[in-house]
Amino acid sequence: MYEFLAVRRLVAVCVLAAVGAGAYLVGSGRFDYAAHFLAGAGGTLILIAATNALWSLLSSRWPSAFTDAAPAIAAAALISIGFGLVAEFTVFAAPVADIVDIVHQSLGAIVVGMACILLPGSRRSWAAALVSEGITAGLGLVMIVIGAALVGII
Repeated sequence: MYEFLAVRRLVAVCVLAAVGAGAYLVGSGRFDYAAHFLAGAGGTLILIAATNALWSLLSSRWPSAFTDAAPAIAAAALISIGFGLVAEFTVFAAPVADIVDIVHQSLGAIVVGMACILLPGSRRSWAAALVSEGITAGLGLVMIVIGAALVGII
């Protein structure tokens, strides 16, 4: 049962990311829009996976204090948006930061954050959570790599 819930969330996140990136590609024909959406989604998924692993560890030690992970997931999504802002204004600011890129990254982060809140994980051992969230983080890394490939970075 626990594995089914984790798989259901991963499938939902993959479908949402694919639909979002596909909508950008079909609707605008711009690879960079889809790439920024996937980068925001992937980065957020990595941060949420780390948050969920930590949350599972803490809830196994103090079950009454760490019952609902939704606020932590929402905070992780907001922190991810902040990381995207910092990256856009420092690392990727060619002459200036592009607000359109920031919006697309943020939309990817919001979509993944909402999916992870609406499809919560299950209570399981911290070791099982570590494996499951490691797979989730790997999926986030794949999204980032696909986004980078779309714009020719790799």
